[in-house]
Amino acid sequence: MIAVRRTYLPKPGTGGKLAALVNEAGAAMEAAGYKKPTVYKGWHGSHGMLQTEQLWDSIADYEASRSAVRKTPGITSIFDQIYPLLAETHNTEIFEVTG
Repeated sequence: MIAVRRTYLPKPGTGGKLAALVNEAGAAMEAAGYKKPTVYKGWHGSHGMLQTEQLWDSIADYEASRSAVRKTPGITSIFDQIYPLLAETHNTEIFEVTG
C-alpha cells in the first residue's frame, strides 16, 4: 500500500477558497469511485498550507488512476479552479505504508 501526499500553498488571501475547493475535489473523487483523500490544514510553516493524503493499493493503481482522473470532468473542473489559487505548483510525495 502507498500513501500519496500533496501539499498546496495558496496565494495570499485565497486560503479559504482553496480549502473549500480541495475538499470539494475530494468529494468528487469519492463520487467517481476513488478513495476520498484526507485533508490536513497546516499549523506550522507557510500560512494557509493544506496537505492531502490518499491511500492506494499499489503504485500501479495510483498511476492508472491519474489518466482516468484527467478524463473525469467532475474532478478536472475543480482542479481548474484550484490551480490559479496556488502560490506554486503543488508538491507530491509518495510513501510506502509499512505498518
